[in-house]
Amino acid sequence: MSKESSAMRSSAHRPAWLAVLCCGGFLLAAAALAHGTKGQQTAASAPALHFAHGGNAAEIPMELAGNAVFVPVQCNQGRPSSWLLDSGSPGTVVSGAAASQAITGDDRPSPVLSLPGVGIHGLQPAVHSLQALGPWYGQRVNGVIGDDVLAHLVVELDYARRSIELYEPAAYHEARHFKKLGVHWIDGLPTVRAKLRLAGRAVTGNFVLNTGASGGILVSSAFLEANRMYPFAGKTISGSIVAASGEREVLLARGEWLELGSWQVTQPIVAIEQSRATPAAEENGEERKEQLKGIAGWIGGQILRKFRLVLDFPSRRILLLPNSTFIFPIEANASGATIIAAGPSLDQYEVRRIASGSPAAVARLLPGDRITVIDSEPTSQLTLSQVRRMLSRSGHTVVLGVERLGHHVRIVLHLRRRL
Repeated sequence: MSKESSAMRSSAHRPAWLAVLCCGGFLLAAAALAHGTKGQQTAASAPALHFAHGGNAAEIPMELAGNAVFVPVQCNQGRPSSWLLDSGSPGTVVSGAAASQAITGDDRPSPVLSLPGVGIHGLQPAVHSLQALGPWYGQRVNGVIGDDVLAHLVVELDYARRSIELYEPAAYHEARHFKKLGVHWIDGLPTVRAKLRLAGRAVTGNFVLNTGASGGILVSSAFLEANRMYPFAGKTISGSIVAASGEREVLLARGEWLELGSWQVTQPIVAIEQSRATPAAEENGEERKEQLKGIAGWIGGQILRKFRLVLDFPSRRILLLPNSTFIFPIEANASGATIIAAGPSLDQYEVRRIASGSPAAVARLLPGDRITVIDSEPTSQLTLSQVRRMLSRSGHTVVLGVERLGHHVRIVLHLRRRL
């Protein structure tokens, strides 16, 4: 079995840990960072939202790092920077760098956050260092817009157009053809009922929606155990959660399908916890463990980007409509090399880990190698997502230019499907 890295999250009542779970191009989720709340946000804790020019709607650009959603946010009078729009985070988080300028003490007023066309007042965001996430996304993460904001808006994400529309709830009029799916809030996290067929068994559970995630699905071992599927007996490769407290093992498998409402996404990639306790449950004790019993796992951007997705949290529902990418297969890392961004500007691409027996191992690619060229194309002209995508084309052969200990090495990789 191979050992790779990826990113996942669990919500916690305090900004206590963050994790990255990555198997090459499979980045499952972002940071577990937020001052969580029990249940949906209440009107008393609602932030003040001000649309420009007295309006009730705004359109903002969407950037995808992998499949995770990033948006431009201005903190007070600072320059706009890239933040995760993350429905899997109960609260908003400001990076340490931004916080040093905006909220350096308890007696300071709460920061004013601004998206294009929308101002957000009255938040008390958590402060956490997000620096460790940059290499896995290929760009700096300056903050996280969480459910303390999203719970009071209707948010329409058009992944195909890279555009997001924000509405006051009363101003949103749903389009035809969308399928509606109810949202159930569990410990401050929005979940939907979904059915997953894995290793010949179909199981149904409550899955957290993770727009800040790059990967497909994570399922908890407790959920699988409740369905008599743990330990998991299907075909897997191994992976790990890379967290502040160390690494935690997971298994990666290829599901048969995931059903959301009447839509079926075929052959999703599924990460499976190997421990019966979630990281958040271990940290926060038995009470937290009980709260998370109702959560089967997470659904991330690798699945969500196949839809035009409306988060109508004020009405406790989402709306789904497949887009032009719906029929395309979900590709996995076909090289066995985990690639991260490096350097001051995160524009260099370094081999983090090599899976045993993989094409990268056979070609003698090594941890620490920096990939400078892929098929005659300089990687300085590519994003991390593009590099990972080029190493996910099973059946292709790619030629890498590699910098190793000051020398230039040519590596020929015969990519093949491993899941």
